[in-house]
Amino acid sequence: MSKKKVNFEFFDDCPICQAMKEGKAGTSEELKEAFQKAKEKGAIVGGEMFEKRDKE
Repeated sequence: MSKKKVNFEFFDDCPICQAMKEGKAGTSEELKEAFQKAKEKGAIVGGEMFEKRDKE
C-alpha cells in the first residue's frame, strides 16, 4: 500500500489527524498506534482492539 500525504486543511492536532496528514496511517498497525496515542491524550476511542488490550 502506498503512503500518500493528504492535502486537506481541516486537520487538527489530534494524533489520528496528524498521522493521516503525514501519510503515516496507511497500515492497520500505524492506525492502531495513532488511536492509542489519541487515547493516551484523553480521546474517547473504543472497539475490539482496545477492549482486548484493556483486559490483558
